[in-house]
Amino acid sequence: MIQQTATSLTNLTERFQLLTERKKAQPRRVEPLDTLPSWPAGMRGTPNACLRSALFAGVQGNERIAYKKRTLLAAVDGIEVRYLGVQLNQSDLDVWMQIVHLSRTQLPGFSVTFSAHALLTALGRSTGKSQHEWLKESMARLGGAFVEITYHGRQTFGEKGFLRYHRDESTQRYVVELTESMLRLFEDGYTHIEFEQRQQLRKHPLALWLHGFLSSHAAPYPLKISTIHRLSGSSARTLRDFKYRLRKALDALVGIGCLESYVLSEDTVKIKKNPTPSQQRYLHNNIG
Repeated sequence: MIQQTATSLTNLTERFQLLTERKKAQPRRVEPLDTLPSWPAGMRGTPNACLRSALFAGVQGNERIAYKKRTLLAAVDGIEVRYLGVQLNQSDLDVWMQIVHLSRTQLPGFSVTFSAHALLTALGRSTGKSQHEWLKESMARLGGAFVEITYHGRQTFGEKGFLRYHRDESTQRYVVELTESMLRLFEDGYTHIEFEQRQQLRKHPLALWLHGFLSSHAAPYPLKISTIHRLSGSSARTLRDFKYRLRKALDALVGIGCLESYVLSEDTVKIKKNPTPSQQRYLHNNIG
């Protein structure tokens, strides 16, 4: 009788352990987003994963490439970005940032409505037929891309597209819903981008990429030129060619007041930037 009871207890213990292991193996429930962060009208909130990787490359439109399989893009430590589709660049980031900006005061999952004319005007572009076609192409790229992002090797979010949309062809009005997985990028940190500064860098894709990257750091550390080349997704075939482009981009950033100065050596760039008021407070609290 004692032996039978001991056997029963052993079986119960094994069953309990088995149930516990099965429960652990079940997929973790991902809670929906409660809200989006907000920011002032003159800023554009942008996830750091978009600013510290080659997801939105610093390349011209005619330099785009197509990733025909799920490809690991360059990114800073702690972030893994895999991408499938036509390469996105800084102009596509402009479009996505503006739509997120329009959505920042409402709950995730609700659509936002705007006219193509209003969006193009907000981006400082002309509103002729060619620009309307440019916007259609950008919306298609943002809607068709497959992005998979892994944080610190622990959680991976993947989804097709940054957005879904409907366009009324007679009025050219868009109804857009932002995809939740891409909005989750805000949960791992985001940066306020000074919109007027960014507007002054149009047609300078590497300068635009650097503006976003440097804005996401209160006090940038010295960077290897090869690292910037890799993270920006540059199409420059040689570091010599890239260094020439980099110097022009840095000069543009100094010109708009984003940077105070820089020193470009053989293989490294040292940057002294003008921190924003919030970054000044951060530096004072953490260094002072």
